[in-house]
Amino acid sequence: MPIRIEEVTYQYQLNTPFERTALRDVNVTIPSGALVAFLGHTGSGKSTLVQHMNGLLRPTKGRVVVDDLIVTPIRSRRDKKQNLLPLRRRVGLVFQYPEHQLFEETVERDVMFGPRNFGATEAEAKERAHEALRLVGLDESLWERSPFDLSGGQMRRVAIAGVLASRPDVLIVDEPTAGLDPIGRRDMLSLFKRLREELNLTLILVSHDMDDVLAYAERVVVMEKGQVAFDGNPFELFQDESLVRELQLDIPHVLRLARDVAPAFGVTEVPFVRTETELADWIASQIEGGVS
Repeated sequence: MPIRIEEVTYQYQLNTPFERTALRDVNVTIPSGALVAFLGHTGSGKSTLVQHMNGLLRPTKGRVVVDDLIVTPIRSRRDKKQNLLPLRRRVGLVFQYPEHQLFEETVERDVMFGPRNFGATEAEAKERAHEALRLVGLDESLWERSPFDLSGGQMRRVAIAGVLASRPDVLIVDEPTAGLDPIGRRDMLSLFKRLREELNLTLILVSHDMDDVLAYAERVVVMEKGQVAFDGNPFELFQDESLVRELQLDIPHVLRLARDVAPAFGVTEVPFVRTETELADWIASQIEGGVS
């Protein structure tokens, strides 16, 4: 299900002394099945932009087209009443620290909330909740427990299952690894990658972690002052150190290390490696080549 952001401008607190332009004439197209990362420092507009994709925010100017659904500015009372539930069912948004949004008495009831809100019967909602909980790998023995009795990582999986239970076509995750240790971060990103492949999802990742972006994203959109400053391959972005500094980003650690060790093997160009494992394999190949 493709998403088209067309000439979108968004202003907070419009027509007040505190009016602020967060997005300015943004154009982005995301094809069905893509895995795209949105980057940018705090205040760049990336989170504001993705909230337009499921109608949490509506543009001040321009429009958002999601398959056959169109979101336009509110210019009349009739516009204000536009039914956005079909859009929010098809485009699921997982906020940063989604576990803070849990509220039901049991894990099962919490995950059932989304489907019920979108019109599913009790039986259908339960079936979808069980399906989603299995997808995120939460053991059945935990389904009748309070979500607040679980570990932080388990709570996050419950919150993600709550979004997946509505069977979205697009999944947006905003800083999904925030607050997690390295193992938890790897497991969470591996989960999203697996879900994308199994469910044929379009996956949109909002992140500050450049290593995660390099390892998982197929395309990067960098926001700067409410506009698109870069749109392309992540390796192309991180190869350009001057651009990375200009956009107030960081070079991923794996590429920085590759750049440091490359001269030792007489290599002038940094190898295209995404993960520490790929870098280790490349170093091993250079050593073996030198020995032979």
